[in-house]
Amino acid sequence: MQATRIKDDISGFSYLSRQLDLQSGVGRELLSRARWYRKGEEPELLVELSRIERIKDLVREGRTFTLEKLKRKFSQVLDIRGTFALLQKGDVDDVQLFEVKRFALLTRDCAAFVSELTRDCAFHPAPAGFPDLGEVVSILDPRNENLPAFYIYDEYDALLARKRKEIQVLSSSGTDEETMGKIASLQEECLALEQGVRLELARRLSAHVDALQESMRLVAYWDLLTAKAYMAAGYGMVMPRLQEPSVPVRLRYKGLFHPMVKRILEEKGHRYQRIDVSLQKGPCLLTGANMSGKTVLLKSIALSQCLLQSGFLVPAEEADMVLFDRVELLVQDGQDEERGLSSFGAEMQRLNTVFGQLRQGVDTLLLVDELARTTNPDEGKAIVCAVLESLQSLPCVAMVSTHYGPVPNPVRRLRVRGFRQDWLTGRMAETLVAPQDMESRFDISHIQSCMDYSLTEEESGGKPPAEALRIAGLLGFDAEVLALAGKYLERRI
Repeated sequence: MQATRIKDDISGFSYLSRQLDLQSGVGRELLSRARWYRKGEEPELLVELSRIERIKDLVREGRTFTLEKLKRKFSQVLDIRGTFALLQKGDVDDVQLFEVKRFALLTRDCAAFVSELTRDCAFHPAPAGFPDLGEVVSILDPRNENLPAFYIYDEYDALLARKRKEIQVLSSSGTDEETMGKIASLQEECLALEQGVRLELARRLSAHVDALQESMRLVAYWDLLTAKAYMAAGYGMVMPRLQEPSVPVRLRYKGLFHPMVKRILEEKGHRYQRIDVSLQKGPCLLTGANMSGKTVLLKSIALSQCLLQSGFLVPAEEADMVLFDRVELLVQDGQDEERGLSSFGAEMQRLNTVFGQLRQGVDTLLLVDELARTTNPDEGKAIVCAVLESLQSLPCVAMVSTHYGPVPNPVRRLRVRGFRQDWLTGRMAETLVAPQDMESRFDISHIQSCMDYSLTEEESGGKPPAEALRIAGLLGFDAEVLALAGKYLERRI
């Protein structure tokens, strides 16, 4: 359930899923029902991640000859699991027997290439190999031609072969009515014999259905595994260190990034800043000015956790992580309004569900963006304080961002450093723009280049950053309105 839901809730997960260079339909189908690794399954997850990491190393080193051969084979595999089911019923035609033969030949090659890959990567423990489908090939290739073609060969039935020969002889002797009648009669006999052969082939092949299905499962598995490794190499993802759930610092990232946001910004020529962050058991309050990257940070943490628990490497330079029972990201995205719910009402419904799970002992990574921002500030701040206090006694790692302040709760707090005047001065020097003219020429991209998205620890009771008027001015907002806003701010209205 969690694995299915994150594809809708976390846009970066869907984005990365689309970037996977999957070759087969069964590989794409396996991705659609991605496994969610739970607490207690760390050993299995580590095996999976180590395989991806080792294949990733091959890709980064340019040693992709075997991988590329394997990918080409995967691209030729069709999903014929329906045909496997028909084999058990004995109801197959020549096309379906051709499909089985072709699949057996393809997976024989896949098995050889996976063996090469296993040797090159020195996987430990060694993965299970493909089942031996040599008998399937022998059944469907009585002439040992190793060609992806099939028909009812003469070798299957001596009587069938003899009658086919008689048809050839008669066909060459003339086209009179009597001869044609004999040919038609023989052809009917051949059709009956051919159907008998098909039934016999289906009977013999039915004993290999489990091996065929396992081979198809392994095609999907290795297709997805290699696609994960190629993507990890392309984005610079890493294998995290998995910690014991009882450690005080449960998440620690060096150089955390959001792959989708990073690529979008860099394609536009903008700078992307990676973040170092650590989270402990209990709640953490996150503050920072508008446009300071709080939402992207929360999404990056959620995405990284969901990637890990779905069996992917994570987007960071280094990472120490644990597994959670659930990952909850509460970000206002407009979907609730589309369902006829107010932003505040939908937020309270979702948060109430999370609290219900927490009170039942569900260990949760909870990430909430601008809690209660759509209600009046006094009540909103009260809700923030109450949520932070309640989370302290519940099984969670939580980060809650807010504009409200000062928030008196004795919780850990992190602040995005935000707007840097020294960086603005540097940009003015670079562009030779006078300070009095800078505001008329600034846009969003210039503002982003003057934002420091790194985090700093903040003392309890700190005031929220007051940068909104400055940023509005840099964006060319009406100067008269801003002057009035400044006067109101001075009066604390």
